[in-house]
Amino acid sequence: MSAQVWDEVFDVVVVGSGAGALTSALLAADGGASVCVVEKSEYIGGTTAASGGDMWIPCNRHIADQDTREEAIDYVTRLSDGRAYDPHLIEVYVDTAAEALDYLETHTGLVTRAHKGLPDYYAVVPGRIPGTKDVPRSVSCQPYPAVAELGAEWAARVNPSPWVKPPEVAYAEAIEVVPREELLRRRAEGYRAKGGGLVAPLLKALLDRGVSVRWSTPGRDLVTNEAGGVIGVVAGEDGALQRLGARKGVVLATGGFEWNEDMVKTFLGYDVKPCTPWTNTGDGHRMAMRAGAKLGLMTSFFSYGVMHDPWEIGRDGNPLPQMEMGLGAGTIIVNQQGKRFMHGGYTYNDFSHPFNFFDQRNPGFTNKAPGWCVFGAAKWEGKGVFGGHVVDGVIVGPNGQPAPSWLLVANSIRELAEKMGVDPDTLEETVARYNEFAEKGEDPDWGDPQQVRSATGPDTTSLKPVLGPIYGAILQWPGTLGTSGGPKIDADARVLGTETPIIDGLYAAGNTAASVLGGTYPGGGSCVGPSMVMGYRAGRHAAAQPTRDIN
Repeated sequence: MSAQVWDEVFDVVVVGSGAGALTSALLAADGGASVCVVEKSEYIGGTTAASGGDMWIPCNRHIADQDTREEAIDYVTRLSDGRAYDPHLIEVYVDTAAEALDYLETHTGLVTRAHKGLPDYYAVVPGRIPGTKDVPRSVSCQPYPAVAELGAEWAARVNPSPWVKPPEVAYAEAIEVVPREELLRRRAEGYRAKGGGLVAPLLKALLDRGVSVRWSTPGRDLVTNEAGGVIGVVAGEDGALQRLGARKGVVLATGGFEWNEDMVKTFLGYDVKPCTPWTNTGDGHRMAMRAGAKLGLMTSFFSYGVMHDPWEIGRDGNPLPQMEMGLGAGTIIVNQQGKRFMHGGYTYNDFSHPFNFFDQRNPGFTNKAPGWCVFGAAKWEGKGVFGGHVVDGVIVGPNGQPAPSWLLVANSIRELAEKMGVDPDTLEETVARYNEFAEKGEDPDWGDPQQVRSATGPDTTSLKPVLGPIYGAILQWPGTLGTSGGPKIDADARVLGTETPIIDGLYAAGNTAASVLGGTYPGGGSCVGPSMVMGYRAGRHAAAQPTRDIN
């Protein structure tokens, strides 16, 4: 499209409202640019607000004396294993991350702490992965008094997460004991924490700077000039479209494409269950592709195991998928043949990939979804499975609800196998083999990452036998925290083009861009951290550009 008439003109237009979007808007505004943020959803915050809000920040100020640039670069380089489309971006990220975090804490109401007890995820294999740290490179956003700072109307716009609860507690504090009175106070005063504890102070900072922030305003298309440069955005609902000019640049930060069924089938190749806002339908990707963007890592995504909560229904009226990789000690995950095909205790970013394993011995995808999490009587004790428990031999939910159809219960492994639709002999053999070794605290098939990580011996093992009756099984799916492929970007988040080295005026950040860490997930917050950092670089760079004539 070519520009003719603008409804409004700004220096920078940001499409999306997650960490990358809001940070880019902040840096652009602080650089003297006029800025408009447009968000598709009725809520502000995108995937970030629905997340735990951690950020993986090497050499952050909390642990600066215990980390080095070289170790962090070595670590990510080893994990990416040649898949990073531009290895230099790993260095850019490591060199910018702490600086960007310090900027946000200095110029907004954001407060972070080291997420104690959360080492790098691949510290579970010590000695084999260079550069890992047992100290937390992950930082946790602290609770933020959103209602007091933003007012009730704006605070209500910060996207509440159905997956990460409760909203008034930060991860770092959840590990500690927070008095009930304090939790009740935060709830009453409208605090936001975790992802909301990052989004809310950023939103407050933008509003204080006079940035225009608009919800229910999806980005629809980019406006380009005759040279192919991006000079604006068409945004809004059908029948109410607006042409927003951008004299310095447009930042695309609309999330991933995990809710776009066609794109998932085309690029990922198999179904994954998203634990992200439904608005992540690849809008930014498609706009960038139409503008001639190069793509990278489009077959990559951030992974998590997913189960349907037996007792909870989501906003859409369907069973609510929960981020669960098995149910911990005393459970195993089996495929539709009744064979164990993974250990659920390793890093969640690796969880979904075995579902896409092609078995050349029996041509086909042996582990195709769904799998099953199988467990024994111990999982019904106390709060039980997702809060369910046994009453007079019957499984009931927290409020007395009957067990749903996707939660299977049986008095024997054979009976359970029949209900699951798998071969009873195979499942009995699988459980018996696992139990034999679990009694010894051993797992020759898959190892035990908790035992490997700990120096305190087998008491920390996650290996416990599956014993009954009663036995249970619940469907286990490959899930995603967002896709990690998209337009390739340079060190300042400028989008690279197929016909030109750089598409003038176009930036991308977050899950809308190809992962600068090569699709790796080195520790907690490896989605949000890169989103924020590259948004920081995008906004700073865009604000420094000369004002273009876009008429």
